[in-house]
Amino acid sequence: MTNSDKRLTKKDRPTPINKEIIIDNEAVLISVTDPKGIITEVNDVFVQTAGYSEQELIGAAHNVIRHPDMPKVLFKIVWEHIKDRENVMALVKNLAKDGRYYWILTDFVTKVDADRNIISYTAYRRPVCKEVQEAISPLYKVLCAIEELDGMEASEKFLMDYFDRKKITYDEMVEDIIIMHCKKAAALGFGNQQNEDFKTMTEEKKQSFFKKFFGIK
Repeated sequence: MTNSDKRLTKKDRPTPINKEIIIDNEAVLISVTDPKGIITEVNDVFVQTAGYSEQELIGAAHNVIRHPDMPKVLFKIVWEHIKDRENVMALVKNLAKDGRYYWILTDFVTKVDADRNIISYTAYRRPVCKEVQEAISPLYKVLCAIEELDGMEASEKFLMDYFDRKKITYDEMVEDIIIMHCKKAAALGFGNQQNEDFKTMTEEKKQSFFKKFFGIK
């Protein structure tokens, strides 16, 4: 049997079970894919959390860990950003090999060559607390329900209308949720001042927080 015969696909996803994997607060899960979304590198923490071996993951499409509770439109948004060579953060519920789930904040970074051709995509992930999960889950459930009934185009329209009403983008919403609900944000001194939120923070302060959040010096 060749390596390609062994390659994991979305058909290999397990049946989800309602049990969460608790990830160490300081853990950073890292994976790298080629421009087509095929995994080329993973770190040990990613391997341990996802439950697959490194050999199973390398060469597999990244959607093998996609949880059915995640709306498809979210990945469309992420894909549009990274294909445009823009970094983007997303709150994601992933599916482990044994069917358990884990929530993470993912920072997607696009690497390009001197001619701006895309070389790879790198995802840096940090675990998030229950308060963050509870803040985003209702919206994701609505989007999944719309997709089930009317497809992704309908969920995208709902989401764009939602952002228009809120006068916010997906990126801003995620950053605001993290700053206001993540315990680590408060520990680092962010979001715990009266009336302070994402929109009132300076860009320098926001960048400082997320660098610290992802352990970037």
